[in-house]
Amino acid sequence: MEKTWKIRGSAATWKMTVTILPPDSEAVTGPFPEESEPRPDFDGLADHFHTLVDLTEAQLLLELLT
Repeated sequence: MEKTWKIRGSAATWKMTVTILPPDSEAVTGPFPEESEPRPDFDGLADHFHTLVDLTEAQLLLELLT
């Protein structure tokens, strides 16, 4: 599974890609639950990414003004 976010800012176009890969087959041992794994909820991660971009863009703007 792969998820990508892209934010166009004033200083750059910011891109974050998260890839979830299955574990190495050698490292996987049972027993396994009957239910499939829940799908990840990326909302919190996307919120943090937006905050990081906002703060970085604000810092770059402040550096230009000083």
